[in-house]
Amino acid sequence: MTALTQCARQPLRHAAPGARLASTASSSSSHQQPFFPVQSSPSGPVRQNPKPPSHLWYTARPTLNATVSSLERNLVQSRAYLFRQGLLRSIDPDALTANANSPDVDAQAGRTVLAHPRERKWRVPEDMKAYIGTDGPLKARQYRRLTTLLSDLEGLLPHARIADRLADNLATSGTPRLVLDPVALSSGRALAGSDPELVESVKGDAGEGLYAQIETLLERFRKVEVGGNQERVVGKARRLGRVDEFGRVYATGGRKESNAKVWIIPASASASASSSSEPPIGRIIINDRPFATYFTQDPHRQTVVRPLALTSTVGAFNIFAIVHGSGTAAQSEAVANAVSKALAEWERVEYEAGRRVEPETTYREILDRAGLIRRDPRMVERKKPGHVKSRKMPTWVKR
Repeated sequence: MTALTQCARQPLRHAAPGARLASTASSSSSHQQPFFPVQSSPSGPVRQNPKPPSHLWYTARPTLNATVSSLERNLVQSRAYLFRQGLLRSIDPDALTANANSPDVDAQAGRTVLAHPRERKWRVPEDMKAYIGTDGPLKARQYRRLTTLLSDLEGLLPHARIADRLADNLATSGTPRLVLDPVALSSGRALAGSDPELVESVKGDAGEGLYAQIETLLERFRKVEVGGNQERVVGKARRLGRVDEFGRVYATGGRKESNAKVWIIPASASASASSSSEPPIGRIIINDRPFATYFTQDPHRQTVVRPLALTSTVGAFNIFAIVHGSGTAAQSEAVANAVSKALAEWERVEYEAGRRVEPETTYREILDRAGLIRRDPRMVERKKPGHVKSRKMPTWVKR
């Protein structure tokens, strides 16, 4: 059987190797199709990957960076136009007006009157982040950069108003067409310029003045008031207390775990008509007890009387206080904090009503300089598990 098998294979072994290779190549080529890459195959359409709208797409926050870029472009275009009109000495951000003494420009229109930066009602960081549509909260540096650009654009409003007045025809005066909705532009295909209709839709009209365009742009970034007065009064406009129907000024104070409520009223107002001609001396009542009886230590008494001594009103007011919590030292500081607020508010009510002339240095400034208006935020640090006290650890023993 083995011999027969060898005899059957003998002709194939002795066949020419070139003939065998030629027959194999011809048989394989008749059944195999030519190779084409997938993208260049002629059998179907070539699928192209969508391109990013802008190079800013590769940044961490593309919408925020695109919005900032649009605002910077608007700022440069506005400054360049005002420079060509002769209203700015330079395109530099710190440029001043050059035509302040021009006879064609009235003094009222040329005067730059802008709101204080704290009074500018830009959107808060949380609202600004939601409006722009960026991921994650805005950092302080990013929010500051955005509001700085908006404030710089707002600073051009007086000059833009003058430029619109001097222009004979706004359509032919070369007024730039600003991007009025940078957020819509930053989130669309118009970033790369592939959609001209979208680019034109977010720009101002040809006959619209520069002042109106900047106002429309800034209005999109201003804070949206939702019913009633939502703004928080800060600084000197903040009330430190209130006056009740009896003419008493009420204020509160605190220190550590102690809270105090204080009512003050001038001793002259509470004195009866049948009293002597000498001015009355006010009294201090703490929790229905005399001042000297409640605070038995001199340092605590001096702490309570210190606001009166600084304002030279010792004995001029009847003071009623309710204080609870913590120890006597903290209670004395809480009462002093409340008395300071009440004194400052009483003086404010008096000169607002016309019964007192507003001094050059008010009680509020004196007491604030002494550190009595603001509550001391220091608190006792709590005890931690495994510690003897808040930070003290048990004594380490080696053995």
